Amino acid sequence: MKKIFSLIIILCSVQSYAMSIDWSGGYRIEYVSIPNTTLADSPGSKDYGLNYLYLQPKIIGSDGINIVSRFDIFGSDLPAYKNSQLGSFWGGGLNRDKTGKNGSNVTSQNADSLGVRTSQLYLNVNQEYGSLVAGRAPIEFGMGITHNAGRGEFDHWIDTRDMVGYRFIVDNVSFMPILAKSFQTDFGLASTVSDQILVLEYDNKDIGAKAGVFHQTRRSSDTSNDGNFAGFPGSTGVLMGGFKSQTINVFLERKYTSFEFRLEGSFLTGETGLQHTNGEEIKLNAYAVAAEMLLPANESKWEFGTRFGVVSGDDPKTSTYEGYQIDRNYDIAMLMFNHRLGRVDIFGNGPIHASDAASGLTISNSADDEAIGNTFYLAPSFKYSWNEKLDWKNTLVYAQVMTNANNFVDFKKDLGLELDTQLIYRPRERVTWSTGIGFLFPGNAWKAGSTNDFDNKMSYGLSTKAAITF
Repeated sequence: MKKIFSLIIILCSVQSYAMSIDWSGGYRIEYVSIPNTTLADSPGSKDYGLNYLYLQPKIIGSDGINIVSRFDIFGSDLPAYKNSQLGSFWGGGLNRDKTGKNGSNVTSQNADSLGVRTSQLYLNVNQEYGSLVAGRAPIEFGMGITHNAGRGEFDHWIDTRDMVGYRFIVDNVSFMPILAKSFQTDFGLASTVSDQILVLEYDNKDIGAKAGVFHQTRRSSDTSNDGNFAGFPGSTGVLMGGFKSQTINVFLERKYTSFEFRLEGSFLTGETGLQHTNGEEIKLNAYAVAAEMLLPANESKWEFGTRFGVVSGDDPKTSTYEGYQIDRNYDIAMLMFNHRLGRVDIFGNGPIHASDAASGLTISNSADDEAIGNTFYLAPSFKYSWNEKLDWKNTLVYAQVMTNANNFVDFKKDLGLELDTQLIYRPRERVTWSTGIGFLFPGNAWKAGSTNDFDNKMSYGLSTKAAITF
């Protein structure tokens, strides 16, 4: 730890005619309380705070040549979240492993220290007609429903790739081929997971128009296929071959003075290389479509918008996995599709969660690691600007489940309504304080069928958070 901070101090103090360092980053602190996560008479609950800082030094080695890195300070020490930007929660204590090796929590006068992790390191070379990226770099596309670099002030998740790519730019059009590697066992090529990516984008700022296509092909060798840990329904855990998938995203955006519209669709196909209980290989065939419309305030104090979309769900009666999960940074509500709720996973979102058996995470003992999946949703909203520093935003969310992912008897699809209200205060540039409360009025889908007949009691959540970017 001392060596890492010494290195940071040295880098900060470097004075050289040939090199300079630009620093950027952000700090975030949050508090979340949900008294009834299980929607039952005997409720489970969540109540936690988060604390997080990231620093992004950019070493300018020469004209157009940059080396970019990212240090995550006070990141989560939970295995399921350690590669996120969730942050550590208040009350780290001294005796987290319950062995007493580091002292006792009840007699402690401080808390256990946390490490500094490096989540990004890449070379960026900018030229007249393009730019090169090589290393572990963030990756993002369109609205971020699939590929999301987590650049929002309160985003908890981040997408990166170990990659080499070159972006060719001609006027308003760019084309970027990327070779990426998600996993490699050793110095050989026998056990790998690799991506071939093509990104085509159009960006005309003069008329407010954007469009793009993101094509990703992922392949794994037989020996590197660990898809049995992803929790695909019906899997026996028996390998039949490597993992093969193709994801195609299409994005459109148009901005006018009084109207804005964005649309992104994602389509996933492929084979998991895993055996289904019926003896066939589990295949992939899923999709998601999300759209946003906005009537900007302009000279008015009122802004109106809506989000709507449809995300496919898995049909347990087939050997094909049809479930799709939108990136966890893309939130439409404070409670639904953000926190795990109810008594069981009615969405079938298991493949995005770390193994609960190994991590100890449950509905009432997990962060906001739920995602939009297996649903149709509609979320109109309005925002009122009290003054230049204070906004009041309200969102009403209605949703239905697409498929009965668990084969429940007499399953209903109504997820109910959620009303979120939020005050957003910006006392100065790059400083945001947001406080909100969400009310969920659950539909009958949370009962999980007539056999289970679980409770679907009203629930609410409170959140207050502040962020500083620099």
